Amino acid sequence: MIFNNLTPEQIVAVRQEGHVLLSACPGSGKTKTIIHKLAYEVSKLDDLSKKKAIAVTFTVRAAEEIFKRLERMGIDSQKVWSGTLHSFCLEWIIKPYSCYLTELQNGYTIADESFKLALLSQLKSKYGVRTFEDINTRFKRDGSFAELKTIKKLILEDYHAELRVQKIIDFDLMLYYSYKLLTIYPKIAKVISSLLHLICVDEYQDTQDLSYAILCTIINASNDSTSLFLAGDIDQAIYHSLGGIAKDKTKIEGELQGKRVSMLPLTGNFRSNQRIIDYYNSFQSSPIQIVATGTNAKERGVITYNNKIHKDDLVVEIARLVQESLYKDIPENEICILVPQWWLVTSMTRKLKMMLPNASFDASSLAPMSKNRDNFWYKLSRLFLTEPSPTIYSLRYKWAGELLDKFHEHTGTKFSEPYSVERNILRLINTISSKETEAILYLEDCFKQFISRLKLNQNDLDILKDSWDIYFRNINNRLSDPEYDVPSDIVAFRNLYKESKGIVINTCVGIKGEEFETVIAFGLLEGFIPHWNDIFSTNTNEMESSNKLMYVICSRAKTNLHLISELGRTTRRGVALKVTPILNSKNYTYDN
Repeated sequence: MIFNNLTPEQIVAVRQEGHVLLSACPGSGKTKTIIHKLAYEVSKLDDLSKKKAIAVTFTVRAAEEIFKRLERMGIDSQKVWSGTLHSFCLEWIIKPYSCYLTELQNGYTIADESFKLALLSQLKSKYGVRTFEDINTRFKRDGSFAELKTIKKLILEDYHAELRVQKIIDFDLMLYYSYKLLTIYPKIAKVISSLLHLICVDEYQDTQDLSYAILCTIINASNDSTSLFLAGDIDQAIYHSLGGIAKDKTKIEGELQGKRVSMLPLTGNFRSNQRIIDYYNSFQSSPIQIVATGTNAKERGVITYNNKIHKDDLVVEIARLVQESLYKDIPENEICILVPQWWLVTSMTRKLKMMLPNASFDASSLAPMSKNRDNFWYKLSRLFLTEPSPTIYSLRYKWAGELLDKFHEHTGTKFSEPYSVERNILRLINTISSKETEAILYLEDCFKQFISRLKLNQNDLDILKDSWDIYFRNINNRLSDPEYDVPSDIVAFRNLYKESKGIVINTCVGIKGEEFETVIAFGLLEGFIPHWNDIFSTNTNEMESSNKLMYVICSRAKTNLHLISELGRTTRRGVALKVTPILNSKNYTYDN
């Protein structure tokens, strides 16, 4: 069963013993290979073994997809774990061993993204730094700031001083403290490694240096009983500005104290036709041949490029391209519109809804609560906004566990019996509903019923009050912002958690790992693709960044690809934006 429907390359990767670096081209079945690798390694474990095979992913969505697919394969969920690197650090290192670190001994809470952005925005204003400028909050292994600019280091000093006062740690502190615990107390790494048979890392090319350090420290403590399986594609390394590093085989072997790493390829592309593959091959950093092996391999499809249209006419043109695909009987959820910056998602969605009133759209990145993923009330809202069903029971069970953990993290206590276990939490939530039609009122009503049924004491409620205020304040701010124009009814909120059925609108980086029959990408302009932050970064080559982003964008398409570099967009000073550099130099005969 484990090797069913795998290619010879995939089977070799799954069977390979020891440490592996898997170079997987777009559409080659990387996620499928990771899932079968996990299943294969779990099958080798003794029934009484306490060891697990785990997957460390770049996004929560990827982690949940791996979890769901392993469940469908019938793999014992007690033998596997999947989550982001931050989730791994929190669950496996910070929570069990925080008492050993002075900075965490008096308790801590996790800063959600909205808190971090708000605090940094205040400090930028204090120091006269422009609000749109990024500040690198990452740490080096020695605990120093990765940020290079002196003025921004001063902001970070104030930022961390405030975090200490409020006993808050952000995601970057979480990584640094995890590494610090492992290095100060080697026995911690030894204990964790004794529980891990295999560590799979998805999208290794976007992994931070501290992440390599954390995982390899654990593996090095295992006396060769824990293996590392890295999978990714160096040409899709688009998170350099977020600290992503695509370490090569030699450097990874160095991290593993000289232990051998087997380098294996996945070269067949099941996704795109050969014409699209040949188009984006020119964006590769090295000329590796990619062969279309799917049923659409020989289809011609359509590849267009428009650099004449003005931004004021853009929506009409995109609507035309969407209709063109719909006329070909391409399903709505097989059409994707890629925007260069997140702030364009809302306006594009709103305008297209007016142009195409009979079409459905999925712009789930606009979720009003999206910046509060580590908030207790966000975790509770997921359970109230999803419909109970056998297909997602395991996932909701996992979410219920996260809710219990978050409550304990905040209060130091547990829910009273019988609600201290996941199953009973789900049963309770399934019995609660509200007649309110507006999402905020609906959630407030459900939350209050939940509190009443659990008979939470006043002290616990006082501790959770700040989280409540932050959660609902951010939703209100998003709903009242005319730039977002997000629906406020409960049906719209529930739809955010349903399987995508409409035309997808997302950013170029947000869509990574997905695939569509038709891809329409606009805003292919210098300053957007690549972003100004990448252009002005002292460590980033603009042309290299441009190549990688175009590689990711084009490789999402199965059959049809429409690229647009519109006229009329300018910098803040009114200077016209130029075409993304790589497109200017590309000699290609496009379709009309």
